[in-house]
Amino acid sequence: MQETTVMPDVPDTTGGQPEPPVNPYALFDNDSGDMTADARKAAIALKRERYISGELYDIALDNRDAVERSLNNDLLELVVNDRYRVMVAMPVASDDITLRSLKTRVSLKREEAALLAFLRIRVLEYDNAREPADNWLISLEEIRAALATGTGYLAARNDEESVLKQVGAVASAMCTYGYLERSADDETLYRITPLVPVALDRELAESWLDIASGTNTNDEEGE
Repeated sequence: MQETTVMPDVPDTTGGQPEPPVNPYALFDNDSGDMTADARKAAIALKRERYISGELYDIALDNRDAVERSLNNDLLELVVNDRYRVMVAMPVASDDITLRSLKTRVSLKREEAALLAFLRIRVLEYDNAREPADNWLISLEEIRAALATGTGYLAARNDEESVLKQVGAVASAMCTYGYLERSADDETLYRITPLVPVALDRELAESWLDIASGTNTNDEEGE
């Protein structure tokens, strides 16, 4: 006669409830996120940096839907420039939205707007010469000449030392905004970043130059 094996009772530790499904996107305990690590990496970079390019651009492109959802949750919208392979997260502009975006728009002083317009024209010249973005170089002397000679914004100033100080301050501000990058080898040389043509088209650049050359006030010019 075959013996019957009696299994001991095992206490039910689940309370009768089914186990919760495992989140395939979880990167830490209790993570309820719905984005892959790559998508999060790209979204975080877009929120932190002025722009992304290169490998991060490709990652964001591969995960575009998820990245855009993440940006939209913070009242940001994705701006993509395929020509220069650059992406920017811009604050959503709407009178119906009372919440403040994670990022804010940069307000440029008139001399900064004048320099941005000049940089855009320089990028156009580099484009016409088929120069890659890595070669978009400009010297501090060229910046000084653009702002302080002819019809430049600072042309009416007679104090050379004051002009040089202000030119340096404007160039430094443009580095902070992400439009210029300092050269590691020469402190008087800068690289114009791909953010410039993304932020400003040619017609707007020319109109800004006209405005800047026609007035010398310290009003701010919005981007």
